[in-house]
Amino acid sequence: MKWRTFALGAMGAAVTGVTPLLGGCGGGSDAPQAPVVRLCPASLDYTTTFTGGGGSGELIKLQLDTTKLTWQVTYVESPIPAVIGTVSPTRAGTSQNGTLTMETGLPTQKLNQCAYQLNGATLDPTRPARIFVGEGVAGGSIPGKELQFGGILGQGVVPDRTFPYYPFIGFSTLETNLANVAGTYNQLGYHEIPSQNYARLSVDSKITINADGTWQECDNTGVSAGKCQQAGSNFTQSPDGSGAFVTNNFLGQGNPTLAAGPLGKGYMIVGKLRGQNVPILVRTGTANATITTGIPPFADDESGISMMSPQIGVVSGSVDGEYVGVDNAFDYRTTALSGTQATLIDPFQPSQVALSRALNLSYTETVPGVVTSTVVGASTGTTPTGKFIFSGGVFGYLDQSDPTTPYYTIGSFVQ
Repeated sequence: MKWRTFALGAMGAAVTGVTPLLGGCGGGSDAPQAPVVRLCPASLDYTTTFTGGGGSGELIKLQLDTTKLTWQVTYVESPIPAVIGTVSPTRAGTSQNGTLTMETGLPTQKLNQCAYQLNGATLDPTRPARIFVGEGVAGGSIPGKELQFGGILGQGVVPDRTFPYYPFIGFSTLETNLANVAGTYNQLGYHEIPSQNYARLSVDSKITINADGTWQECDNTGVSAGKCQQAGSNFTQSPDGSGAFVTNNFLGQGNPTLAAGPLGKGYMIVGKLRGQNVPILVRTGTANATITTGIPPFADDESGISMMSPQIGVVSGSVDGEYVGVDNAFDYRTTALSGTQATLIDPFQPSQVALSRALNLSYTETVPGVVTSTVVGASTGTTPTGKFIFSGGVFGYLDQSDPTTPYYTIGSFVQ
């Protein structure tokens, strides 16, 4: 997908105009235009499954039929309660479906033919749920949910909040051999703890994974900042048959609300894209409000998503291009990268300066594979507050200008 972004100076001002790259039509003597290369498959049906993770901490399978114009989402694993006012059962093992509408709000038909609205998926009719499809990847948003729970004896209260949709990224091809995933990675992401008034926590760490499933995480943030430890059981194939790997008793970035130790799980989905592995790690929290013999109530509901990328240096210019995704503010974002500059814009309102974010990038890379960023015009001045990581045409971007409200998005390369 191609948005050509223009900025003032060295990104000192946000986007002032966006012009789609289009072939022109001149007089009869003009040479024939080359065929337009599609950004996504000409058609999809349910034989193609995009397996991935949601910002909700869910392990999800997404299927699209672009001929019948239908969609289906299957929640393989989920911390999201099926019914408001409860904490269990969750919507794991259930599915939702609806119809598709081809997008019309993007600058060109080439873009619109690879973007769809998921009718019936959003809980806010003014904010459609959308999926952007590429070759081997699908990203955007999946159905949201209203959350609320009164707690038990004053503990584990979840304030009423409606999420119109949740961010999602998934892949049509997965790496399922852990030996091929072994390596050292950077990890960036975010988690939320509903039972702690939706406390938002950043994920910033180094992870080393071994072929036998043992692993180590060295955290830069959270309650384990400065520690290196195996933060859960050995990674193994998830028994749900999804193709993901699972680690049990997965440490969160915060302390559990009501539990002696970590009870959540980590699901690692390793997409294969552009000849590279793209690991997505979701933390799936858990809670129990039923007083049962031998099983007291508990709440370790911290959930969220992160991306991992190899600790391999990134050269300026090698990741230039335009990417699309959804951020943890539930806004759609196109990110244009060009050398040491980047701009995040709303692809449906590209001329709205107030909705854009301009960044300066540094490739000095104190940590191999981590490109640091500074928000242009921010009160933090030239102090880097953001980090980018890249793999397989996907990036993760975390900004901690405000550590109490970290900003995060995953974007996939479109052109």
